[in-house]
Amino acid sequence: MTRAKAEEYRRRAQEYLELARKISLERDRAVFLDMAQSCQRLAEEQETQEEFTPPPTVEKPQAAAQQQQQVQPKDDDTKE
Repeated sequence: MTRAKAEEYRRRAQEYLELARKISLERDRAVFLDMAQSCQRLAEEQETQEEFTPPPTVEKPQAAAQQQQQVQPKDDDTKE
């Protein structure tokens, strides 16, 4: 899944770069270049996360705790 996300971020980064080339206003161009750079960074983070993601751990089932009941003396037998 992380590889697919990385590819999607790279695709978006490319789209933003293409849009930046077409825009004549410097301020607007800078916004798209910044967005492209952010997408590129996110793609790299996804790939790094994929490389270092440890395999899922399997938890061992724990034995259920058992409770003991103590027999309580009846009050009727002691009163007379």
